[in-house]
Amino acid sequence: MHRLPSGTVRVFVSPMAAYDAVSLRQLERAVLVPEEQRRSRAILRSPSRDAFIAAHALKRLVMRALLGHAPSFACEAGGKPVLAGNTLHFNISHCDSHVALALCGSAPVGVNVESVPMRVSMPQVMQAALTASERSRVMAESDPERSFLIHWTAKEAYVKATGEGLARGFDTLTLGADAGPLHLLGERVAAHSLHCRSAREHVLSVCALGEKEDAVQEVRIESVICSLRGVEVLHSR
Repeated sequence: MHRLPSGTVRVFVSPMAAYDAVSLRQLERAVLVPEEQRRSRAILRSPSRDAFIAAHALKRLVMRALLGHAPSFACEAGGKPVLAGNTLHFNISHCDSHVALALCGSAPVGVNVESVPMRVSMPQVMQAALTASERSRVMAESDPERSFLIHWTAKEAYVKATGEGLARGFDTLTLGADAGPLHLLGERVAAHSLHCRSAREHVLSVCALGEKEDAVQEVRIESVICSLRGVEVLHSR
């Protein structure tokens, strides 16, 4: 697997349709550590449990290939997972249809992926997650659900990059409506670069902190499948 070029965010996306029950159990037993195995077995909903296994297997297999050894993880004060003894930044996300891993060597990074169609009621979530102007904008679109998911995943990726998580109210962030690169506005919004991909079965956003010219020049998205042999790249863009 190629090393991580400076100024590049690599995003590995894996479709859950590529896995069956046997392959997931193999990954759980052979790749996940005991604590992750315990957490996976505590998840009652099968699609959520399967996505958890695939996401953590993806994280461990990709990092093992990049580092040349098994990764070790720790947590920052706010609870955000970090790679112990290494400056490589990472973040994972999973939904029923896909799992994702984002890596960046030069800046903190966050990623969020959500299935299309949504599993929850959009009006209920939209009330809490979007500002009034964003709600009006979303409902005026030809595909309100997809527009909502672009807003939602952008905000989720940002708060995962900063480490604020759900402690930051999403209604304190506004997705810029002007022409040009995607960006978030609001009080105490750190400089960032934001990239969104809207695909047939999912919407994905990735956010890297820092001024774009200093931190990130390229976002590379790769579709992959995990197995006991490692990570197979299907295609990249």
